[in-house]
Amino acid sequence: MNYQGIIFDLDGTLVDTEPIHRDAWFKVMAEYDLEFGNEWFEQWIGKSDRVLAESLERYYKVPASADLLQEKKRKTYHLMAAEFAAPFTGVEVLLGLLKDNFRMGIATNSSDKDAASVFQKTKLDTFFQTIVTADMVDKLKPAPDMYLLASKRLGLFTDVCLVVEDSPSGVKAAKEAGMYVLAVTNSHPEESLKQADKIFTTSQDALQWIFDNH
Repeated sequence: MNYQGIIFDLDGTLVDTEPIHRDAWFKVMAEYDLEFGNEWFEQWIGKSDRVLAESLERYYKVPASADLLQEKKRKTYHLMAAEFAAPFTGVEVLLGLLKDNFRMGIATNSSDKDAASVFQKTKLDTFFQTIVTADMVDKLKPAPDMYLLASKRLGLFTDVCLVVEDSPSGVKAAKEAGMYVLAVTNSHPEESLKQADKIFTTSQDALQWIFDNH
């Protein structure tokens, strides 16, 4: 297949921000005397802040609305991401090599503001022709809407798009959109990413494979 586009997830795929999301949430939870470990947080990776905020309100009986919890987390995350967000090893160099041969975009469950705080620090947005965030679609991953919109904005059919993802929900979304999916085990174990067409240990390995084979 002559692939013409690459659509990337952002958090946990291009940028090592999942620990920042986790720490921002833990800081908010501490205000309500809630403490959880890293293993507990793994179930929320790849899901929207809204889902976690609603769970805290509904099931953990936090005395605050989901809207308030989400806003507190966002403010905390923006401050932390603007200081600590960093691309995974090799990502910047390989994006620079790939951008001349592919149309490239991002499809992220993060909000416009969350993504902007990452780009403020990393400047990765300069590599992409389109960036689709949670604010632009009605249904987030694992629904395919985000990837369908990204391919449309790139002017490409879905079957000529590669996707690089790190979460089961993202892999499912891209496969349902009809795309060829490369998964990376930055955030989830290989067994949870079996729906992907290929699985790599690192983002650098996935991008290098694209560069070498296409």
